[in-house]
Amino acid sequence: MRCLPVIGALFLAATALATAQIQVSVQTQRTDFLLYERVDLFITVENIGDTDLILDNKEGSPWLSFMVSKHGRVNDFPVQQERQLNPEGLTLKAGESKTLKVNLTPLFTFREEGDYRASAVIDLPGEGQIISDPVPFTVLNGRTVWSQIHTVDGSERTYSLISFAPTIDTTELYLRVEDPAENLVYANLALGQLASSTDPGIYFDPAGNLHILQPIALGIYLYTRADPDGKIIHQTLFKSAPQPGSGLDLVPPRLVKTDDGNVIVWGGLGENPNTHRERLSDSQGVKKAEAQTDSSPPDVAQ
Repeated sequence: MRCLPVIGALFLAATALATAQIQVSVQTQRTDFLLYERVDLFITVENIGDTDLILDNKEGSPWLSFMVSKHGRVNDFPVQQERQLNPEGLTLKAGESKTLKVNLTPLFTFREEGDYRASAVIDLPGEGQIISDPVPFTVLNGRTVWSQIHTVDGSERTYSLISFAPTIDTTELYLRVEDPAENLVYANLALGQLASSTDPGIYFDPAGNLHILQPIALGIYLYTRADPDGKIIHQTLFKSAPQPGSGLDLVPPRLVKTDDGNVIVWGGLGENPNTHRERLSDSQGVKKAEAQTDSSPPDVAQ
């Protein structure tokens, strides 16, 4: 993983000065992103002129667009744009600046790992295009911890758990759900930290939900239940705890599948997940609820 100097609260500031009345800068929060993960670009637009400025879409042409290129051995080459951004209009008073956040991943085809560069392009009325200096970032594959094909509504989807370090001191476990035949990625979400080399417990239930139990710290485990599309519908923390007949020894929780195919967490003490963990995306949140635990071992399916 590459380590780059921090600039304020963000990494990799890039700035372009316009000869007219606008200044544009682009930033990313970090340098490394998992393949198919959202790549948020922060665009700061400042009106350095003496009059108010209105930026809006004219004749189907957006006032804000992007140029993305992939670094090759000899030259950079452009990345194909799949979808056009339709930004809302922006009004800036003289001396005012505003920052927008745009997810580049749905707009461009980041299909493979490598080094990329992105610039913001602004169509300024009467001045032509203003292009920011590029900001670099790297897309990486991560390490596949587990992968399995599961049929959903007649289509074969690939479910994967991927270990990836978004920063130098943090390793996260990601859930990816994709349909290779249709070239669709349903989910690519960070579940939480992965704190040891112990593989997580994983089961499907009869409804096609995926159950995951991962170690996030010494004696602490995160349980996640996701639906067939990869949407997280429940998360709970569990701690290792003494079990009847085990004396004072702490027994870690584990996932088990009962004879009827359902999946439960047996052992440990359940509590709510950490409240400081950010939302996984704009459209998917985390349902925080207490889990029911059973003090006696269930009948486990073989």
